[in-house]
Amino acid sequence: MAKSEEQTKSEYIDHVPTYHTDKQAQYVLPNGSPEHTRLETQARHLSAIMNGRIIHSPINKANVRRILDVGCGTGIVTDYLAREYTAAEAIGVDLSPVPTFRDRPSNVRFVQGNILTEKPSAWLSSGDSDSSREALPDTQAFDLIYSRLLICGLNDWPGYLHTSYSLLKPGGWAEVHDLDWIWYDKNDKVISEDWPWWRRLRSAGEARGLDITGGSRTQQWMKDAGFVDVQVTTYRWPFGGQWETDEVWREFGDYVSRVMVDMLWHLIPRLMEGQEGVTAEVIDRMREDMKRDFAPEEGKHWVFYVTCGRKPE
Repeated sequence: MAKSEEQTKSEYIDHVPTYHTDKQAQYVLPNGSPEHTRLETQARHLSAIMNGRIIHSPINKANVRRILDVGCGTGIVTDYLAREYTAAEAIGVDLSPVPTFRDRPSNVRFVQGNILTEKPSAWLSSGDSDSSREALPDTQAFDLIYSRLLICGLNDWPGYLHTSYSLLKPGGWAEVHDLDWIWYDKNDKVISEDWPWWRRLRSAGEARGLDITGGSRTQQWMKDAGFVDVQVTTYRWPFGGQWETDEVWREFGDYVSRVMVDMLWHLIPRLMEGQEGVTAEVIDRMREDMKRDFAPEEGKHWVFYVTCGRKPE
């Protein structure tokens, strides 16, 4: 029997989290089964609000032979890409081993590695992928490079986009789906600057090189890396869905307001670890303040950016 959303939430908060073991990577969210459940649910909601249109790049399917899904998590988007681009090999790379809890399309392959610090030829076979497959090329290897929500772990966005540029074939596309960690009210006024717990958490993230404005800044970073035809699509993510008239957005708003409490419950102590003056009491207070400020409210939202850019021929 499938677990209810409330059971999943309790399990997420109550479980003892595990994390990736790459000491050079700053990704701060867990990698265990409750996180896998969250990622799968999140992917279904994002597909729904995008009307099933995950890829926004105007790419010719007939020309696609190899795709890279960066930070692939459970591989749910990698599977989608494999089904959408049947003539291509869809490759998912992640810091942690990819779980093997479902059948995969035959043109899917998973590897474990760090795109910022390792060349593709050094990435290891992951999950149930065939380890005998030949190593990936280190340059001009892909027709499409996709990533979603790396904001909690990518500490060098310009470097990531320069690397993506070098890994793309001429004419290939990079596509980044990400957020700014900035919350707004119904009048588009920033409200998160009034949250002391958030200012303290943001400062801790910045000390690790994490940029809370990765979503909106990707457009310029792509241009700086040499991409052309850069285009941006934005989605407004509501905090609470009872005010939404469309069922898809109503369910998504309810999901966002719940899951953010779950995520930040573990992210707060993870980011604050080693910060001066941080005690168990400080963490508890930050968590309680976070729960208060993440309460559903009409018009409360943040912005999700889909940025696409093409490598010139």
